[in-house]
Amino acid sequence: MSESRPVVTILLPLALVGYALVAVAAARWWISGLAAPVVAILLWRVHPRARFAAYVFLSVVALRGVLTHRWAAVAFAAAAVGLMQTAAARRVWPRLRLSSG
Repeated sequence: MSESRPVVTILLPLALVGYALVAVAAARWWISGLAAPVVAILLWRVHPRARFAAYVFLSVVALRGVLTHRWAAVAFAAAAVGLMQTAAARRVWPRLRLSSG
């Protein structure tokens, strides 16, 4: 039997793809619209650096939203970071650890 994925591991990548569509179509934020699917793919494939990439991307989205007074972008970034704090998200996308090398 295969173990099902937690809902957050489906919701967050889909939300990033939705964000990409809105970023390109409505806001004309081309770089952000191109970066969001890349982060979504990293999250979907459970890449070891996916959590870090998501935090960096969402921080940029929030900062851009504040600077341009697009509060929906700030709210999206805050909600996505909030999802990253759930126990399910922490299990799937663990925090980076320093290697002793």
